[in-house]
Amino acid sequence: MDIDEPQAGRHSRRPDCHTEGQTYSADELTWATRRLNKAMSRLLVAFAHDVGISVAELLALDSLDEQGLGPSDLARRLHMTTGAMTDLVDRLEQRGHALREPHPSDRRRVVLRRTATADGALSAEVAPMAREVRELAARLSDEERQTVGRFLDELGAIVDRTADRATASPPDRGH
Repeated sequence: MDIDEPQAGRHSRRPDCHTEGQTYSADELTWATRRLNKAMSRLLVAFAHDVGISVAELLALDSLDEQGLGPSDLARRLHMTTGAMTDLVDRLEQRGHALREPHPSDRRRVVLRRTATADGALSAEVAPMAREVRELAARLSDEERQTVGRFLDELGAIVDRTADRATASPPDRGH
């Protein structure tokens, strides 16, 4: 799932990493975001392994970070069937990572919440990296932090829009 090669005649190499003193063209920034995406994917797999859960279970717990969700909402968010989501939630509940609570306004529904056990396990995984990112950010000038922050926020918005478009269309099952 690689993105297209940069246009011919313009930085035709596909950089594998940043080199000291390198300036970034738009194409090179695009490749840098691809490298970041690959690294983040590897990180999700590693975190899930270390916590003892599947990547799907980790993504479910991450979705419960901000607010509780109903099982159907979570199933839609993760593109899972409700049956598969029930099995996933059962596993998370058995391991003490999630719990079902009554919905605050609809007694027929439940809300899924992440437990303190899950928060502790995830925090232990993220803390060393968060320290390094904070140290990296501290080495930037105020102007650089503003530029990087805007870039990352806009990149996140692009990723969200792309995910929304992908989920709005049926999957291509052709081979």
